[in-house]
Amino acid sequence: MFIQQKAVTTFRELLKTTGVRAALQFLNSTSEHRFTAVFRFEGNTLRNLHLIDREDAKIERCPDLPVLESYCVYVRNTAKPFLINDSLQDDRVQGHPKRKLVQSYCGIPLIDEDGELFGTICHFDFKPIPFTEEQAFLLDEVAPLLIRAIRETEWRPEPQANA
Repeated sequence: MFIQQKAVTTFRELLKTTGVRAALQFLNSTSEHRFTAVFRFEGNTLRNLHLIDREDAKIERCPDLPVLESYCVYVRNTAKPFLINDSLQDDRVQGHPKRKLVQSYCGIPLIDEDGELFGTICHFDFKPIPFTEEQAFLLDEVAPLLIRAIRETEWRPEPQANA
């Protein structure tokens, strides 16, 4: 537990001093999974705000996609964490379009100060890699810090048209 609290403290400091991307790179380093990402739900579209690819640091985002084509749909539908250690052995994702490609996933809901589901923070990989309780706990602990930082420094909602 002490190690996790130290990781949360490090994440918080990186958010303050160097920003969201550096904090996400640190978070990625605490996992064996290749990818760490932040996604925003926009209707039926899943918009990628940040992507950390351990094998290619130049990649910062992935294309937007329909929510239904991502495991983030399970987080959106329940507003709860969703974890897959091995998609090929997990009946919950039978028939899902990403089942053969993304074989491990841990997504945590990002819920804003108003209680609205903003999106997800997740680790994922193309191969099955088991998640530890500590990894899921860490994602859950940093989620409120992350959503606050994104809201304060990056997210600009679309202006609403006058009625």
